[in-house]
Amino acid sequence: MQIHHQTYIKANPEKVYRTLITAEGWNAWFTDHTSLYLNENGEGKITFSWSSYGVKKENIEDGGDILTAIPNKLFVFQWSPGEGKTTVKFELEQVKEGTLLLLEETGYTTSSKDLSACIGCATGWGEAMTLLKMYLEYGIVCKDDYRF
Repeated sequence: MQIHHQTYIKANPEKVYRTLITAEGWNAWFTDHTSLYLNENGEGKITFSWSSYGVKKENIEDGGDILTAIPNKLFVFQWSPGEGKTTVKFELEQVKEGTLLLLEETGYTTSSKDLSACIGCATGWGEAMTLLKMYLEYGIVCKDDYRF
């Protein structure tokens, strides 16, 4: 099972990429707290945290290795939303004055836990890509009050 999303963002690839490689960037549209370490080889670690998330008001932490970071082109990391690790890939492509952002998540199995995680992440990534677009195009920062 795989997840695929894409969106066009009226911001250059440099701006989109900077948002993906900084904790401040992720915190503006995706998490309550992100810690991120990226070395000069484009590898590192990323940890995402959410407080009182969702209907159940859960505290969630997830993350893993950053596998690839190619400036203004590609950002790839692993995390574990289901039974095992999945790989999330963001590809950035310059289109006119903006960026076509392609997201792909792979690695889900057919277990019931992974199926549930895949459905949740497919929905979540769709919302997240919209939040990223709103942040980069209009400067709207996602605050706790706006999260479901």
